[in-house]
Amino acid sequence: MKFFAILLSILSFSFSFSVTANDYFKALELFNQRKIEQSLVFFKKVANDEKNEKRSDAMFNLAIIYDNGFGIGVDKTRALYYYEESAALSNIYAQYNLGWKYYNGESVYRDVTKAFNLYESASRYGHPQATYNLANMYFTGTGTVKNLKKSYKLFLLAKISGVDESKYFLNKIKSQISPEELNTLTEEFGSLIEEKIPLPKDDIKD
Repeated sequence: MKFFAILLSILSFSFSFSVTANDYFKALELFNQRKIEQSLVFFKKVANDEKNEKRSDAMFNLAIIYDNGFGIGVDKTRALYYYEESAALSNIYAQYNLGWKYYNGESVYRDVTKAFNLYESASRYGHPQATYNLANMYFTGTGTVKNLKKSYKLFLLAKISGVDESKYFLNKIKSQISPEELNTLTEEFGSLIEEKIPLPKDDIKD
């Protein structure tokens, strides 16, 4: 279960955005210019603006900057605050990173139930790695009741969206269930097995 710390659009950004997003893209521009302290001012301005459409993204970026010490000192407490705030606004990338922290007890008390709920929310809206981690939790019964059927479906979804590690667990589940159970799963999730369901990739948009 890897922790992918990804800063939103730090390499490039679009110039077609609404007026309320101006400060957000100014923050990105300053970050790309390595003017970190100045970028923090604009990210925080957006994060504090309840009407700004980029608010959760700004919070997530602040969390990433503090968590990794990009141009400033590492501050895990502030990082956790911004992850929590962004996740509460349904930012799936914040939910995933926060889920990873709770699962591993990184800067927080380990809480696999919270990790499960965060992964579940991020997975529901198409985060591939969250889907894979959620499948693992159903597979092992960590933070939830063990359920190979749900695990199998989620590993299929993760596989379709590019998480190749899922193949190992799909084969492992097949070896642990009866031929009758496998036939049932194959019939129920046939459309997934045939990879007919497109899922969002783990690409972050501006």
